[in-house]
Amino acid sequence: MFIRRNDGLGTVFLPFDVAALLLAIWCTLWSGVHGAWVVPMMIGSWLGWFIALLLLYYFVVWLISLTVDTKAPPPAEDHPAYRRIVEDVIGMLCRFARVRIHFTGVEKLPEGRYLIVSNHRSGYDPITTVWALRGRRVAFITKPENHKIPIAGPMIYKANYLPIDREDPRKAMETIRAAAALLKNDVVSVGVYPEGTRSRSGEMLPFHNGVFKIAQKANVPLAVASIRGTEKIKANFPWHITDVYLHICEVLPPEAIQGATSAVSDRVREIIERDLAKAELVLT
Repeated sequence: MFIRRNDGLGTVFLPFDVAALLLAIWCTLWSGVHGAWVVPMMIGSWLGWFIALLLLYYFVVWLISLTVDTKAPPPAEDHPAYRRIVEDVIGMLCRFARVRIHFTGVEKLPEGRYLIVSNHRSGYDPITTVWALRGRRVAFITKPENHKIPIAGPMIYKANYLPIDREDPRKAMETIRAAAALLKNDVVSVGVYPEGTRSRSGEMLPFHNGVFKIAQKANVPLAVASIRGTEKIKANFPWHITDVYLHICEVLPPEAIQGATSAVSDRVREIIERDLAKAELVLT
């Protein structure tokens, strides 16, 4: 059954499709083929040009990534071009992985900067969330290893994705201060997973309460989200579509998240658990 997508992933390859089609038409006309060979020629030419254009795009992105010095201090200003590349590549990854994103509660998000937190079920959580929030200038706090990935690492570095060393409290606090500065200076909104790492059991892991200091220091709202379905992507690929559900449960104003971070952590955990339990109840 055909299901209409409303997550924008159905059009991520549209520029490559259109360009490849125009080039395929030109190649077919130039080749002079006639009759029954026209259709196979068109299809083959379109597929060849599509792959060639896609590889060319990634080659250019790779060349751009070589100009980025990830050992320099993290950028304190917004770089829209790099952010657009990150979002476009993430959209392609989601499309390749046959993901369908259902994003609800978006109307609750404030106009200005905010810290967004969520449960963490899979390595696909930030990927699907970044796509759902595309165009809203959101950068995630991530593990330092991600900045070492060829092409992707330099791109996310320039797009204000901050590495955090959870083994070194002093360096972790530096990241927290840097993230708060990005929020305070209206550069980007910041996303972080309080669990620190993904839960393989499905049950939420203990929260790192220090991440809530980011919102407190920046005096911005705290958007609490829940995500489910990402843990099925790997098992479903490539034969099945995976439905991912991202829901903005509640947005806590700055005055509601002052005081002990442990109290904020408990409240956020309760909001997420309640939302996930409600979703499970609907499914059963």
